[in-house]
Amino acid sequence: MSSNPEFSIAIALLKYLGFLIAITMYQAGIAIMAKRKGDNSFQTTQLATFNPIPHIEIVGTIIFPFISILANFPFVLGWPKQFQIDTRYFKKPKLDVNIIYLSGVSINFLISIICMITLRFFLGGSIMPSPTLDLSTPEKLAQLMLSTIGLTNMVLGALFLLPLPGYAGWNILINNVSYNTARKLQEKAMIISIVGMIVIIFGFLNTFFNIFMKLFLIISGY
Repeated sequence: MSSNPEFSIAIALLKYLGFLIAITMYQAGIAIMAKRKGDNSFQTTQLATFNPIPHIEIVGTIIFPFISILANFPFVLGWPKQFQIDTRYFKKPKLDVNIIYLSGVSINFLISIICMITLRFFLGGSIMPSPTLDLSTPEKLAQLMLSTIGLTNMVLGALFLLPLPGYAGWNILINNVSYNTARKLQEKAMIISIVGMIVIIFGFLNTFFNIFMKLFLIISGY
């Protein structure tokens, strides 16, 4: 980050805003689709909102993201409040669960696409934080905000697709393997989570995330 404290704080808050929007839309998309499929449980109903407050989980939504920002990770790492979908009233449980979790990730990619189109055709392309960046004009501020929000949604959409406990990819995996395989995976969920976080933090998946980052930058006219 820049040596300018005010600029660094502004960029950190902007990154966190992009993260908060991404996880709120992701979680709300899952809960709203689950309700449409027949899940009327209290927790699902509570989370079927675009208000970020019900989706906040202290460690995953506040502490871990700010650690990743301070550590200057290439993207903000974290997760929303976890909840279990009630599938009792689903007409086609296996298909419906797949649709529900994919809908959350799809919202992240949709937001990113909207940002890419707006940046490329109406704001002159995306921009990245820089100490020399002049944010005194509304246009530049809008460019930076949409660039941050769009890129964050793109990268977190990719993250949520990974088969890691708590993410959409994990729930889709568990939903589509045999009962015995799912049970064995669930028993090792904690170990898989720890290994997964280590792999991400130490950059072993950077190539995977870079594909999505470069895709966003190219399409958005960076």
